[in-house]
Amino acid sequence: MNRILPFIFISICFFQEECQDERYISEIFDVDIIYGVPYGENINQTILGSEYFESLYMDIYLPENDYFDERPLIFFLFGGSFVGGSKSSSDIVALCTNYAKMGYVSVAIDYRLSQHLLLFNANEENAYRAVVKAIHDLKAAIRYFKMNDELFDDYKIDVNRVYAGGYSAGAVTVINAAYLNEYEEVPEFLYDDYDSIGGLDGLSGNPGYDSNFDGIVNLSGAVGNRNWIVENDIPIVSMHGDLDDVVPYDDDLITLFGLNMAVDGSFIIHERMIELGNYSALHTYQNQGHSPYSNMNFETEYSSSFLYELVCNNDFLIGDLNGDSIINISDVVLLINIILSANYLESGDVNNDGNINVQDVIILIQAILNT
Repeated sequence: MNRILPFIFISICFFQEECQDERYISEIFDVDIIYGVPYGENINQTILGSEYFESLYMDIYLPENDYFDERPLIFFLFGGSFVGGSKSSSDIVALCTNYAKMGYVSVAIDYRLSQHLLLFNANEENAYRAVVKAIHDLKAAIRYFKMNDELFDDYKIDVNRVYAGGYSAGAVTVINAAYLNEYEEVPEFLYDDYDSIGGLDGLSGNPGYDSNFDGIVNLSGAVGNRNWIVENDIPIVSMHGDLDDVVPYDDDLITLFGLNMAVDGSFIIHERMIELGNYSALHTYQNQGHSPYSNMNFETEYSSSFLYELVCNNDFLIGDLNGDSIINISDVVLLINIILSANYLESGDVNNDGNINVQDVIILIQAILNT
């Protein structure tokens, strides 16, 4: 236990130092890119409908000559209506490059496309199937990094600071991966195949690891139902044109491929988040359509400013249970109450052993006495 206490102080000081310079808010690094890293595989269909196993790949963008070894991780997913696009799309390359320059490990993934479902058999059920396939692949990529962090630590990431974003279909994937997270929310027409496709987490690879993430960057995306968003839900920063005729800005229909499917766009998502007291921001491109973006510089600046509050407040709050950035007797009282109620709060797991108990109380008290 005596060795844990200095570690806590070192960790607190480290993360405070980490966010005192321009890191995560300014582009201060050159970038290394690792292309074509396999992260999983799953069943897909050719455009004619025959099944095959598709291998899944990603490109990893790393800040060059970076000495930090607990870096936030962010994924960006391409658009293309679930029938086209790739991890090499220019907007995704720009976002990944910009974020890596700021100190993130950023990742562009390829996910399974659904030409057969949407080009020849478009309906609401198949549209959801296309989204779910992409969700499963995103979650497999997240699990890959959490697996690698535990076994090899090749990429020096912090598994408690994982974010995901995308444009259009990529944003739809990320948003629904975050907020469609209970069985009761799953549309009934997906029940028959729910177990065989691996439920909400899927069978795309790296089983046994957590696939949750901590924040969303939404460029022209939507959620299937605003009511999937609940109190204390995952923070989201959205950017969207108010005249978007592909993915609605508010509550409207997606008409692509002849669909007439109701969704809730960025404006509705933001309203719902604010109504619930959740962390959300929205930039509206006035009188603009589905793709009002140019070089992704403004989008990087706007979204990274939002994420900065998450990135720089999460990890040096070990033991700060009331969120006031001070560790004191109030946190000890809260920690004892949490233990008595048999609940779990990550910031109260001071020794990071997956449990909250009297050991955490003792370490926290020692930390306070030594400040």
